[in-house]
Amino acid sequence: MKTKNVVLMVTICIIVLAMVGYEYRRNAQHIQKITAEQKNILLELGKLNKEIEDLKADSNAFKLGDKDYAKEMRGLMEKQSQLQAQEESHPVELKQSGTGLKVAVVSVRKIFQGCKRSASYREGAVAEQDKIIAELEKLSKEIDADKAGLKTLKEGSSDYMARTKDLFEKQASYQAQQEFYKQQMELKDQLWTKELYQDILRIASGVAKEKGLDLVFREDEVDFSETNVSELGLAMRTQKLLYSGGCLDITDEVTARLDAEK
Repeated sequence: MKTKNVVLMVTICIIVLAMVGYEYRRNAQHIQKITAEQKNILLELGKLNKEIEDLKADSNAFKLGDKDYAKEMRGLMEKQSQLQAQEESHPVELKQSGTGLKVAVVSVRKIFQGCKRSASYREGAVAEQDKIIAELEKLSKEIDADKAGLKTLKEGSSDYMARTKDLFEKQASYQAQQEFYKQQMELKDQLWTKELYQDILRIASGVAKEKGLDLVFREDEVDFSETNVSELGLAMRTQKLLYSGGCLDITDEVTARLDAEK
C-alpha cells in the first residue's frame, strides 16, 4: 500500500514538473517573440528619429523663405507625422508586453507656457510691441494733422500739391512700417519657438537617457473651452497620444533643467 502511494506521489510530481516546464518554455518563447517585435519597433522608430535629425541639420543650411528651406521643412514635418503615427500604433503593445520597457510622457505645451524663458520672451515682446505701437500712433497723428492742414490750402496751389505729396509719402510709410513690424514679430516668434522646442527635445533626451527610458511621448491636453474650430481640427489631426495612465511624467524635470540653463 505504501509502495503504491509513493509511486502515485512520484507520478504526480513528474506530471506537475512537466506542466511547469512546458509553461516555462511557452512563456520563454512568448517573451522572446515579444522582445523581437519590440526590437524591430524600436529600430523603426530609431531610423525615423535619425532621418528627422538629418533633416533638421539640413534645414539649418538654408535661409528662412528659400524654396529649399520650405521643402526641407515640409519633409521634416512629414517625417515627424510619420514618427507620431508609428508611436501611436505601438505604445500600448510595448507597455503591455511585460518585458520592462520604461515609457514616459512630456507636455510640451505646459513647458512653453510655464518655463522662465517663455515669461522673459513674452515680457520683451510686449515691451517691443508697445514701442512699435507708439511709433505708429505718432506717425498716424502726423498724417491726421497733415490732412487737417491740407483743408486750409487752396486746391491746385503749389503748397497744396507739396503737402499732398508729403501726406501720400507718410501714408505709404505708415503702411510699409505696419507690414514690416508684423513680419518682423512673426519671424522672431518662429525662430524663438524653433530654438526653444529644439532645447526641449535635447533636454528630454538627456533625462530619458539618465533614467534609462526606452520611449518618451509628447502628451498635450486640448483645452476645449478655448479651442476654436480650426484649432480643434488641428489638434485632432496632430494629437496622437490619447491615454498615458501609469507612465512617468518628466515635464517638470525638463522645465527645471531648461530654467537652469542661461
